[in-house]
Amino acid sequence: MRSRKKLAMMAVITVIVLLVAVPAVYGVQPDNAGVFYSTYLDWLQGKPVGLAQVNPILPHNVEKATLVVIDYTSGQPKVLYKGLFMSPTVKIERIPVGTKLKTVTENGRVSQVTVTEYRPVQLLVIVSAKNYWGAKFVEFTPDKPMTSVNAKVPLHRDGIGESIKNLGTGFQVTTETAGSAYMDLKIFKLHSVPGVEETLVINNGNTIALDSFSQAVESWEDPSPTGWERSGAVNTVFGYGAPVPTSNGEMKIVYGHVRYKADKYTVCGYLICRTFYELKPQEIEYFSKIDTKSDPGTIPSDLPKRYHLRSAGNSFTVYFDKSNDDGGVYFSTSISTCFGEGVTICFTGNVDTYRKSDGNRPSIRVIIHSWHGDKLYFAKYSPKGNYYEVPLQWG
Repeated sequence: MRSRKKLAMMAVITVIVLLVAVPAVYGVQPDNAGVFYSTYLDWLQGKPVGLAQVNPILPHNVEKATLVVIDYTSGQPKVLYKGLFMSPTVKIERIPVGTKLKTVTENGRVSQVTVTEYRPVQLLVIVSAKNYWGAKFVEFTPDKPMTSVNAKVPLHRDGIGESIKNLGTGFQVTTETAGSAYMDLKIFKLHSVPGVEETLVINNGNTIALDSFSQAVESWEDPSPTGWERSGAVNTVFGYGAPVPTSNGEMKIVYGHVRYKADKYTVCGYLICRTFYELKPQEIEYFSKIDTKSDPGTIPSDLPKRYHLRSAGNSFTVYFDKSNDDGGVYFSTSISTCFGEGVTICFTGNVDTYRKSDGNRPSIRVIIHSWHGDKLYFAKYSPKGNYYEVPLQWG
């Protein structure tokens, strides 16, 4: 009997710690503290869950701001938080996708340990305030059960303020699917020199970062074709990619047929209501177009050269590590398209492909059919960051 009482007391203490002590340590508002208990119950049931504190950072102060956090990790958007502007803690999924070896140093000794890899989490952070709005995608890997992530949300002025017709709405978010858009975007470049070909190697989970876009309007308005604002680069997975080899001095710019998902959100708070439209890249479905030009056959002087010797064999693979900075824009593609379900949505503007990637990058396979010397030079980095391309030069 005493042991049962002790267990019951421990359970009560655990709940108190989860609902009071832990939230206080992490600076969580009482209105948001219930997420700890919900996560704890899921954890007891063996569900792969974790916690993330989302810290929205604005370029300047705003009045009467409503904050919304939406989870896009599973593909279908899910509202995790809506309410006061603060740094909410939200429950996220920690989905294992495999393992990898990690080098660690402990007590001066270097060793390798096996660690679990998790599927990256994608969150959309929306701010709706008096006269201003903003939206930003953030991505991170939930390596730890509890993490903190910053979201630098840009602000756009539109003059929308309080309205008496929004009485009684409180903090509300409604969601609708608005259709899919398809865009042919430049995604990478392949080089060659006489006797050598390159081909892109795409493995499961490889990604390239592409633009996402947001637009906010009055509830009775349709989105404008030119009213879209960038809401962050999103790592976009490949579907099927057919081989695109180059040879005999060709250079090819390859386009990907990218499917964008459109979602519509109506966000209300402090008597202010807006309708948000979000365009997020979902998948690079296939290679849709190839522009072929003559390759210069030289490596730009500002790139560090590497070389492959004849004695090392007739092929090698170049891998691209994750970059520590965004590396800037890699390609920009001009797009004009219309689509939509229930409402016609048009987009006119430039869509950027970025050098950065927080996910796994494709690699490039270099195959030498005939040697024009004993040394083949190549390069894979630019001064601005990682390229997705490998210029070649005989030496």
